[in-house]
This record gives sequence, structure tokens and C-alpha cells, in this order.
Amino acid sequence: MIKLLASTAIVAMLASPVVAQTATQPAATTTATSDTSAMGYNYTSMTGDKSAETFIGKRLYVSETDVDANAEMTEVDQEWDDVGEISDLVIGEDGQVKAVLTDIGGFLGMGEKTVAVSMDDLVVIKDGDSPNDYFTVLKSDRASLENAPEFDWPEAQ
Repeated sequence: MIKLLASTAIVAMLASPVVAQTATQPAATTTATSDTSAMGYNYTSMTGDKSAETFIGKRLYVSETDVDANAEMTEVDQEWDDVGEISDLVIGEDGQVKAVLTDIGGFLGMGEKTVAVSMDDLVVIKDGDSPNDYFTVLKSDRASLENAPEFDWPEAQ
């Protein structure tokens, strides 16, 4: 009987309309502004912008030859070497991406290390088959990345 009463009370609460208090708007003053650009909310996405969410998890390729950033590829170039996966971004206090962290080497996550690659050294190439996809290439070779020092975050972050 108690379960029936408790269930009925819960159903009644969920089925009843929610009554919310309506807040009154304060009177406008001459110092108030609706200009959100003054607050820093003025960025509009531009063609070529990348989301960190889509950048992380991308494969990183190296090429010992120059890569044309304006090229449009439909598949991985045979001369590119798949060296690892982008795992994180290092963002400085100024808000700029300082480095791209890439997990390289190893097998099935064992024995891999994280290497910091400068964002300025990466070339992002459009995928001709998918307008929202791209390839990330670094002019380097596998040996250089494997011999690069492992990235470690400082103790106090």
C-alpha cells in the first residue's frame, strides 16, 4: 500500500504543470549596454576554423617533402607516414594553441609516448570527399618524432 501511495504521489508531481516565478526586468539605465562585442562575445566562425573536438583523435602524418596547404586530397598520400594520433592541445594563457600533443609509437596503446608538435609546423589539408574533414601533416620523418623528448605537464597546472 505504501508503494502504491508513493508511486501515485511521484506520478502526480511529474504530471502536474510546473509553476515558475517570473522575474521582473530591472529598469534600463543610461549606463547599461546591450553591446555584447564589448564583453568579448564577438567571434564569428570563419571558413577553415577547426573545432578542438574534431582535431583531437585525428591521425598525424609526416612527410619528408613539402606539402601544399592549398591542396585538396581525397585519400592519404602514399608518401605520408602515419605516425600517431593527436591526443590533446596545449593552450597558453593568451588563448593561443601552443602545441599539439601527439601519441606516437607503441602498439595498442602500450609503449607509446606523447610528443609536443608546434601548431605552426602542421599543415592542414582539405579532404576533397568530405568538406568538413581534413588531413594533418607535419614536414618531418618518423625517426625525428620517435627521438623527440616526451611531453610532460608541469606538476602545478
